[in-house]
Amino acid sequence: MPGAAMKAPVVSADDGTGTTGEIPFIVGSNMYRESPYSTTTLTMGANPTETVTLITPGGFLRGIVMQVTSTGGVLGAGVLANDVPYSIISTATLEDISGGAILYPLSGYAHAMSQKYFRPWDGDPAKRSVFSASINPAFTLRFFTEVKQTLAVLSNTDARAQYRFRFTLAAGTQAGPNGLCTTAPTTLPTVTMKIAIATWAQPDSEDLLGNTIDQLPDGLNVSRFINHENPVATVTNRCTLVGNEIRALGFILRNGDANHTRVDFTDANAGVIQLYKDQRTLWKQYPSQWIEEMNAFYEFLANGTSTRETGVFIVPRYAGGGSAPGSENDGQGEYWLQTVEQTYLHLDLGGLSDITTSPGNIEIIYDVLAVAGGLAPDLEGI
Repeated sequence: MPGAAMKAPVVSADDGTGTTGEIPFIVGSNMYRESPYSTTTLTMGANPTETVTLITPGGFLRGIVMQVTSTGGVLGAGVLANDVPYSIISTATLEDISGGAILYPLSGYAHAMSQKYFRPWDGDPAKRSVFSASINPAFTLRFFTEVKQTLAVLSNTDARAQYRFRFTLAAGTQAGPNGLCTTAPTTLPTVTMKIAIATWAQPDSEDLLGNTIDQLPDGLNVSRFINHENPVATVTNRCTLVGNEIRALGFILRNGDANHTRVDFTDANAGVIQLYKDQRTLWKQYPSQWIEEMNAFYEFLANGTSTRETGVFIVPRYAGGGSAPGSENDGQGEYWLQTVEQTYLHLDLGGLSDITTSPGNIEIIYDVLAVAGGLAPDLEGI
């Protein structure tokens, strides 16, 4: 039922009849990490640079961790871009074995917002001890297909067909939103990007007492995609990337100036905002009320350990809560929003006066799940 807290898997070595039960995969396996798997060091320059990393086969892939550090930069008269430090990654994507996108080519900033609000148990990347929004940027981002508890992990066992992580280091100086500076600094930094892989290990066939262990994780029949579109902001903003179950939606509002500065919806200018699905109004509220709903859902916003970024508005459609499993907010929220290709999903604004330089853009980020077959009850809606 909506709002119900998730339960840990129950393990019973004996069902009361003397028959030994099977150990669930998540109990018999372990989280494997390989770091640093790949290291790339580049000096930022006038042109972007793309890097492709092949993922070593083994176990069930949870995601990729990118740790970015830099040195040698001198700001001088330079002006940092608004979305620093994430903006130094202009695009990043996780590709399947055929080259198709799983995590689509989004900017570093969009991926950072996806991590913070779509997998909030990973925390706010801006609160990491290594974080630096300076001429020598530093941050860590987690590019995960897994939601949690093995939901949407990837089978990663074929050495002949490997997953790929592809990312582009932006040009050092350019008009925003990507890049390090909008006005050239004295010296651009040298950036090091360490790539690590995170998996669930293939478990042994039996535990030490001879109990068999399930060899496949629950949630393997679910595919998770992060995608986006970036249309010109209008009064009626249609969300066209429908057809699967929507786990969350993110909206990033940007002005039409040269640097595409993020701006907020305000009560005075945007008025009442309404989210529609076909003929049904899912909700209508002022921007300030939307922000308060985010504060209620996300524990790190409610307790003040993190803040909402200017221009970033989130619609969570998962019941796992905006915090770590077992915390006071766990189990809070709604279940996934079902859509088909014909679904008419749109966000309607009362006005566009918050965009002072036209045309502005409203980037729409989708966290969607494609479910093939049945799903374990404790994974529904998380």
